[in-house]
Formats: sequence, C-alpha cells, structure tokens
Amino acid sequence: MNSMSADIPVLVVGAGPVGLLTAILLSRQGIGCVVVERRAPRQDSAPKAHVVNPRSLEIFRAAGLDLDEMYAQGSPRDAAYHVWFLQTLVGRELGVISTADPRTDALTPTPMLNLAQPRLEAILAREAGRCPGVEIRRNHAWSGCRTVDGLVESTIETDNGALTLRSRTLIAADGANSTVREFLGIGMDGDPAVRQRVTIHFEADLRPVLKERLGFLYWIMAPDAAGTFIAYDPASTWVYSPRFHPPSFMRSDYSDAHCRTLIRRAIGVPDVALDIRHVVPWTMAAQVATAYRHGNCFLVGDAAHRFPPTGGLGLNTGVQDAHNLVWKIAAVERGRAGDGLLDSYERERRPVAAINTEQSLHNAARLVPLFANATAALASGDITPDAARKVREEIEANRDHFTSPGLQLGFSYGPPVRGPADPTRYDPSIEPGARLPHAWLEKDGRRVSTLDLVDPRAFTLLAGPAWRSWAETIPDLRFVLLDESTRFEGDWPGSTVLREGGAILVRPDGHIAAVAADGGPASRGALSRFLPSHAPLPR
Repeated sequence: MNSMSADIPVLVVGAGPVGLLTAILLSRQGIGCVVVERRAPRQDSAPKAHVVNPRSLEIFRAAGLDLDEMYAQGSPRDAAYHVWFLQTLVGRELGVISTADPRTDALTPTPMLNLAQPRLEAILAREAGRCPGVEIRRNHAWSGCRTVDGLVESTIETDNGALTLRSRTLIAADGANSTVREFLGIGMDGDPAVRQRVTIHFEADLRPVLKERLGFLYWIMAPDAAGTFIAYDPASTWVYSPRFHPPSFMRSDYSDAHCRTLIRRAIGVPDVALDIRHVVPWTMAAQVATAYRHGNCFLVGDAAHRFPPTGGLGLNTGVQDAHNLVWKIAAVERGRAGDGLLDSYERERRPVAAINTEQSLHNAARLVPLFANATAALASGDITPDAARKVREEIEANRDHFTSPGLQLGFSYGPPVRGPADPTRYDPSIEPGARLPHAWLEKDGRRVSTLDLVDPRAFTLLAGPAWRSWAETIPDLRFVLLDESTRFEGDWPGSTVLREGGAILVRPDGHIAAVAADGGPASRGALSRFLPSHAPLPR
C-alpha cells in the first residue's frame, strides 16, 4: 500500500450539503480541515431534499453565505408556499395549504426556501472552495481508521492507491449508508424499512398546465394515479413518486415509456412533453444512531439519523448538527473548554433527531387516511358534500406536515432537551436552551436582527451598561450593549430582563446558555459557571 501521512485538525468524510457546511463553519472558526468524498463532482443527479427551513437559513446567514443567491435559485415566493391536494394536476381541487404565515415570517429574518439539493450543494461547494484552510478531495473513499497516539488515523482509497490521513477529529457526514458509522460499529435504533418508494425525476415545463396553481408540492389523489409531484423548478425540474408500486423494484418495470404514462396520467394531460432523467428506488427509514460519538469520531446529518421525507426535516436537522458540533470543537481546540464539552453534542442533538423522527413518522401515517378517503371519494365519480368535507378535514389534519415552525425554531436544549408542544406554533422564549428569539432593532445606525448580535466564535452577553466592567474581565466574551436607547421593532421576550438590569448569555450557536435576572454578584457568579473557560458546557 502506498501511503503518506498528514496531520490535520479535522477530517470531514462526505461532501454533501452537511459535510460542506461543516467545512465552512470550521473555516469560520479558524480551523483547517480536509473533506474527502468518494464521488466525482456531480454533473447530473436526481434532486433530493428541497425545503430549506428558516433555522437552516439563519445558520447560513450567520456563516456569511450568500442568501440572495440561494433565494434567486429557489422557487419564487409566490410559488414556494402552497401545497395542493388534487385529483390530477389539471383535475378537481380537493384542498390547498399555504405554508406562508406572516406571524412566522415576523419571527425569523429568513423565511422558508424551496431549493433543490443539487443547487444548494453547488453553492456550498463554491463557498467551501474559497474558504481558508479547507481542502476538498474528490474520488477519495474513506475505508477505515484506528486511533494512534490520540489521533484518528484514516485510510483513504484513491485512484492512485491508498493514503493515510491523521486528524485530531473525524466528522462523518457520509450519508444514510455511512461507511464510517458501520466501521465504528455504531448501530441504529428504529425501523430501517418503513416503506418502499420510487422517485421518477423528469424534465418538463408544466407552467401552462398549472396555470394559477402555483406551489411546490402536489398530492395527486386519483385512484389510478395517486402519488406526489415535487416542483423543484416548475419550468424544468420535477419529481413524481407514485403512491403504489410493485413490492420489489425492477428497472424493467419502470421503462421510460411506462414512467411517461404514469406521469401523464397524474398530470391529467395525455400528450404533455417530458423527458425521463432518473428512476431511483429507495427505502423510507426512521432511524437514529445509538451513539453520535466514538472517541474523536462524530456523526452528523444522515449518518446520524434517517427520517421519512414527510416534513422536510432530514437535511435541516443535519445543518443544525454541524452548527452545534463545530463551535464545541473550536472551544476545545482553543483550550477554552475540556473534552467533556464534546459529549454534550450527543446529549443535545440525538434527542432532537428522535423528536424529528417521531414527527416525520406521524406525518407519513396521517397521509394514509387522507389518501384512503380521497381516492374512495373520487372513485365514486361524483363527490358528495359529506365526502368532500371529510377530505378537507383530513387535509387540515395534515397541516403540521407542512407548517412546523415549532419544530424548526422552538426546540430547546434545556436541559432536558424538548420539542414544542405544538409543531405548528412557535412561542419565542428566553429560557435556557432555547434559540435566541429574533427581532429587528436599530443598532449603531443599522437595522439588524438580534441574531446578528451573536458572536459565532465566542459567547455573547446581551446586557445594559452595568455589566460592561464584569464582561471585560471574561476572556473570549463578547459584550453587546442593549440599553434604554435600543429600539426594538415590536415586542421582544428579552426586553423585560434587560430593562430590569439582567443579562442574557448566548452560546456561539445562538442558543441561550443562561439568563440573569439582575446584575448582583450572585447572578454574575452564576453566569460565569456557564462559560467554557470556567466549566464544561452546557450543563
């Protein structure tokens, strides 16, 4: 075996969206990394994930990514916020859910985006390629590792033979069938085969067919064409997934001609022009890794959890994984925290994955009675008012599938880690563990979000002038003055605490570490115990 050694801070395995974001976040922290990816750069692939939720976009924004480009490449806002329930694309309308909610939009600076994963991945790859200290090596397949003198020594297979890379940390972002996870012997809890599915990726301009029915998801209920359309780009890029299919996949059963027949039947137009690009069988799973850490090796994204796609939570949960982990690695690298801080990654993120898995399964299960009622009603020919009412009720019962700001913004690291009481409702909170609530305010002559006040490389203290002298004695603590001159646009949950002389301590990932009700010595001492330079965080 030909080999060479290289000592690097972090090795990231996998150059999908989560792996690339991990590399970008590491660079922003001043930590170098090598990203290895077994595939060549994607030239053409079937779209996968497409919903980028507000919390992920907040993380991208904090990392300095170009959100204008992302929104420009995504679906127009008038198209991105509607989910249609139809007989066929041109057939009877059974119902529609708008995922746009002015109340939710007011609670984040970054509303939801419908953006095909290949486009998102390309944006992240370009940015990662520009990041100092990031090296991306494609056609490099990770095959195994061992621990030597406290370092992770990984074997990488390339076209020119094998090489060895030694890193202080290894981050596995290598997808649902993670080679790293399997090599480390980490199991998965849950159901590995909830349901079999087939994705048919095709190209067509369906705007003339859709007319005023702009949206990003179309649930087709016709008994002979039940399935789902995803509009990645209504002018060109679509996916159709039939609801019913043979128990085992044979590509010969899905010839291009047969796929065109299925799709045209679901559209309701027999001669619409379309080109079949990919036919991909896949298995819907609902699993969470039994461990997120093995020594200095960590799992993120689909390597750590596999959700049903119902709810669009998989990619977004992976983005949050990376965001949670990287600042902790940076704190340890800088000597500001002990190794125990890294154990908190699993304690915080694994329960969130379990919550999101349960919601995704709930969403998938709620579709069953909806399809049963709708297809039965349509099979009768003339839908009675009572049947139409039942279908509308079933559609409304699926609202938390498509509108889940509570899950996206309202989870808390506590402890204990907890999700929202209602996935469709986000109640801003300054309780420890919660995401710092967003509000617009005037600061130094600029309109900024409270989220913009958070330092991604250090803890941030939001407080009045009485806290300044104490904050200046704390290493690596950013002090942000919010006094009586600060003008918030609307109510903000932290305003009362600040007016009464208290303070809010925020972690680099934007989650609240602690809140002090006043500026007394006891409160200051209590706050100091949450700083990595004083004790492992979080509790």
